[in-house]
Amino acid sequence: MSSLKISLPPHLREALEPLTDVLPPELSAIVIEALNSTEIKYDTLADVSRWAFTEDGENSLKKKSLNQRDYDRVSLLAGTITGPSKLLPPPEPKPEPWEIAQDEKNTRRAIAALVNGLFSVVGIGAAVWWASKTTGWTDETRIGLSILGGLVAAIAEGGLFAIYYNRREQAKDYRAKRRDKEKKRLEARHLKRLQGDITAAPESDIPPMSNADSKEVDSGPIRRRVVTVDGGGDELVAAGKRGDDE
Repeated sequence: MSSLKISLPPHLREALEPLTDVLPPELSAIVIEALNSTEIKYDTLADVSRWAFTEDGENSLKKKSLNQRDYDRVSLLAGTITGPSKLLPPPEPKPEPWEIAQDEKNTRRAIAALVNGLFSVVGIGAAVWWASKTTGWTDETRIGLSILGGLVAAIAEGGLFAIYYNRREQAKDYRAKRRDKEKKRLEARHLKRLQGDITAAPESDIPPMSNADSKEVDSGPIRRRVVTVDGGGDELVAAGKRGDDE
């Protein structure tokens, strides 16, 4: 038995759901289990198609007013994706080049601010020591005033650096939230791919068809029209029997 799986888009679900109470018990249990997931085995669809063209299947479909041709293999497979669970998830959104450059610039600014603060503390302490030499104060008093001046400068520099660092972190948080939002959008689109519901994607995700190139691909008895959208690399495939519109 083949392990090949295909996607389970909405139109295929709608075709299979009415059959759950008329299929043979074993096949019905397999179909019900598949309807609770996003994939179904190819062999299961093949069994459903074979059953639909048996005498018992034909009578059951007529009782439910269902078209037997809707359950041939080509109709069931139309619009599905082979092995959707093997599709790779979308990559993590990468920082923009300007964001990387901004982070590097902010790092240089932070290092410069720390060095500037260090020189400020040492410079103010030395300045107080030098200015107090004509006051007649003892060396102990002058040293204390120098240390006090250095502490005041350190507190001021620390406050300014804290404000700068807080604003920098807020900007980084904003960019991180924006990347998370983009990641969720890509994951939602990936889930739609797994479910075979590409046509339900927002209009903003699919460029207008006027910027698309289409070509016809000959696949034996099946004729496919492949539409390649500019810039995205996405392909929208429409399949049909040869001769349907000829």
